[in-house]
This record gives sequence, C-alpha cells and structure tokens, in this order.
Amino acid sequence: MHVARIALGAGEKRDFVQRPPRPQDRITFKTADDGELAGYVATIRPHVGNGERFAWVELDNELAGQFRGVPLADIISSDDCGAARRLAASVNDARRLCLTDYSGTLADQLRAVGA
Repeated sequence: MHVARIALGAGEKRDFVQRPPRPQDRITFKTADDGELAGYVATIRPHVGNGERFAWVELDNELAGQFRGVPLADIISSDDCGAARRLAASVNDARRLCLTDYSGTLADQLRAVGA
C-alpha cells in the first residue's frame, strides 16, 4: 500500500488526530502533570470507553516497557523516522527498539487451536 506524504508549508502545524504518527516515530507531547515529555510510539489504539485514539508511547529516560497512553491531540511533534528505524534495525545499523504490539497474539493463538 502506497501512502503519499503531504508536505506542510512554513508555519503550518500538523494535525496528529487526522494524521497520527507511525510506530517507532519519536514524538514529543504535553502533559498536565509532567510538562513536555518524549518517547517512541509503539502503536495507536482506541480508548475502550469513548473510542478516542491514543498513542502508546515508551517514554525516554524510563524503564524499558513502561508505556503511557497519549491522546493524539496532545502530541506536539513527530520526527516521522519510524520506517527508517525499522529498516536500520533490520540491517543492524542501529540500536533495536523493543516496541511491539501484542494485541493480536491472543486472537492468533485462539484461531490456531480452533476456539
């Protein structure tokens, strides 16, 4: 599937609700309690209650595997380099990020046993 990138003009701010970041993109976002934080996107998932989409972000300077759900409207910036990080990791030119979405694993296991 080919996805066209839309170039933004000078001074335009990207709407992350309409065009969310992709997995392994490094983003910065604002929080009410901790100010501005940064991390790598693991996945985009809807909230169970109201359907609002959240980015699950592995935070910088935290223990590995600690994620924070970030509303897409709170994202300030994205480097859009997730695809390059995945490619670089596949040829061992960069540190591998251990961000994985296991949400489909249970469904795959249930299909495998025929439940």
